[in-house]
Amino acid sequence: MLDLHHLPGSDLQEQKVMYFRRHLITLLPVVISLIFVFAIPPGLYLGLTYFKPELFQDSAYFTLFILAASAFFLFGLLFVFQMFVEYWLDVFILTERRILDIEQTGLFNRTVSELRLYRTQDVTAEVKGMLHSLLDYGNVFIQTAGEMERFHFEDIAHPNHVAKLILELSEDDRKQQLDVAVEEFNVPDRSAHDQVAKKIEP
Repeated sequence: MLDLHHLPGSDLQEQKVMYFRRHLITLLPVVISLIFVFAIPPGLYLGLTYFKPELFQDSAYFTLFILAASAFFLFGLLFVFQMFVEYWLDVFILTERRILDIEQTGLFNRTVSELRLYRTQDVTAEVKGMLHSLLDYGNVFIQTAGEMERFHFEDIAHPNHVAKLILELSEDDRKQQLDVAVEEFNVPDRSAHDQVAKKIEP
């Protein structure tokens, strides 16, 4: 499990609210690929022994087939492993103060994007297709005024619930930032309070 305190800009008081990945149904290509990797060499062997039984009577051909099948298994499993690693290490983290989008590309490349919740402008949940509707998974888009204009959480479970939670937490964080700013500027009256609120609007 990922420790938030190991990431840049961590706060010791920060509590993890949600920690999620893409829906399990997105692992279906990995399962199909794994079946393909394990089924092709035995199937090819059975087919060759049925149609050309004399082929494997020569030990040289049999040895070459074993080497080719072993190489196929090796590269196939490496490909499937990479697909699983990208699924497992692509993580979306939502805390009461920020959103972290950790994207794994290949085996050795990782990108971590961060968004403070009070900078959130709009959150959109998207569920398209019959399968997505039946299994309740889809995309969540987060519009922000920062350098990265849009965060995209892809194929996550319960996107409408996640979008609602992000909006609630962003509103709470915006109020907290407002209170801190008011205390720092020492402006307790309402008009000054509204002026400070405009300054920290996303």
